[in-house]
Amino acid sequence: MNQNKEHLRELWARYKSLLNHASPSSAEPSPQAKEARQLYEQKIWPLTKEGFTDRGQEQYAASFHTVGTTPEPVILSARAIDATKVYLLHTKDTEKLCGRIEKELGWGVDRIKTLQVSRSNPEDIYMQVRQQIDKLDSGAPIAFDPTGGTKAMVAGLAMFAFSLAEEGRTAHVYYVDNEEYDDQLRRPVAGTEYLKRLENPREIVPDWLYHRAREAYQQGDFLRAEERFRRAIEREGRANSPEAILSCAYKLLDTSQFEQAREKLAELLHLLQIHPYRQSPLVKHQGSIESQKQGLEAIVQLTNALTAKEKDVAPLADHSKVAWTLAALRFMAKGRLGSGRIAEAVLLRYRALELFLQHRLALKGFDTAKPDYQRLCEVAQTNLEALQVAYQSERTKARLEPEDNLEQKNTVDLISAYFLLRALGDEAAIAVNANKVVGLAKARNSSVFAHGFELPSKNLADDLADVLQTFVQNGKLPEVAFDPIPLT
Repeated sequence: MNQNKEHLRELWARYKSLLNHASPSSAEPSPQAKEARQLYEQKIWPLTKEGFTDRGQEQYAASFHTVGTTPEPVILSARAIDATKVYLLHTKDTEKLCGRIEKELGWGVDRIKTLQVSRSNPEDIYMQVRQQIDKLDSGAPIAFDPTGGTKAMVAGLAMFAFSLAEEGRTAHVYYVDNEEYDDQLRRPVAGTEYLKRLENPREIVPDWLYHRAREAYQQGDFLRAEERFRRAIEREGRANSPEAILSCAYKLLDTSQFEQAREKLAELLHLLQIHPYRQSPLVKHQGSIESQKQGLEAIVQLTNALTAKEKDVAPLADHSKVAWTLAALRFMAKGRLGSGRIAEAVLLRYRALELFLQHRLALKGFDTAKPDYQRLCEVAQTNLEALQVAYQSERTKARLEPEDNLEQKNTVDLISAYFLLRALGDEAAIAVNANKVVGLAKARNSSVFAHGFELPSKNLADDLADVLQTFVQNGKLPEVAFDPIPLT
């Protein structure tokens, strides 16, 4: 908007009156035409620039402007956007106007750059602008102003900007619009210009939003999927989206918010009983949704029991509760591997491995945090001396140093739990090669998460998954999974 709008309206009326009285047939400009030009250059345009108060939405690292036959819109937008670097995209015909733009902006050659582009080939604009953008930081916000120039220049710059947003870049498109256009003079009425931001059609058209939401869902990006589903229904004026609720449930599961995820699945199941959501493709998957909801309930029961003031390890012996908890850890690890967060995935798989071993010991009433070896021997129908001999024997077979008396261990870690299970003749523990488990334990100890500086690798994550799968297959756990429900 323009704070000098009212004054400019008066001047515009005078300017238009002078032009109406000018003689169009004269070879030389008439006195009225000269006065009109002087009025525009000395009063109207300076007041237009001075009063133009619009600003861009961010501090942009660069702005790109297509230059047409009138430099005024470029000057207004460049001042309003106020980017660190300003690029003027001109043709051979409009190159001369760049000098005036640079002079009026007064920012110097270090800040303003000119790029000659094709007037009819959008690909040329793409290549030239891409070359400059690749020099910028990937997180730097960028502005584009296709107000001037040929149709090919305008379309090329706008399409490139919107495609850049698909790469995850902050790319905003602006243009100088107006509230009033003088048809007689074929130009905007001075003082009615304003800076308008063009929304990316892919961010506002429901069909596009749904497509991109499903795409994000399939990629495991449930946060982005939920956002896009919700924006789509807002555009359509609808109150609920089953797909958004489902995406939210998986988003919560991915961040270990098990109770909240369970509530979302319960909300979804309720919604699917109501018209018009009975027509949703998710209706045919209600059985799977209910199963996953019950799985989340099992996880909540297990975690509540293990974190209560009066800790109870009995639920840790429950096959179903442990199976669903392992499924949740597997879901979280898979998502992190898919997004390149290998370290987090490795930590989650170590936790899953340890949880399984804790489960096998809990079947014998043994708590690894508060070990009671006498009770363990009673359940296993052995004695402490025999258990100690068997435990040390298993360690020796794996070429590990003997440990002190078992009763002196206040807590039982991963490797100790594994060899204790082998000493007890546990089928699942015996089914896994001891050298593999020892190797995984050593890898953790030498990593940056423990006592060393080695970084987790994709190979380590895969090795953990293989060992865990063998454990689970021989541990007779039910086969459950938090596989994302198909949206079709």
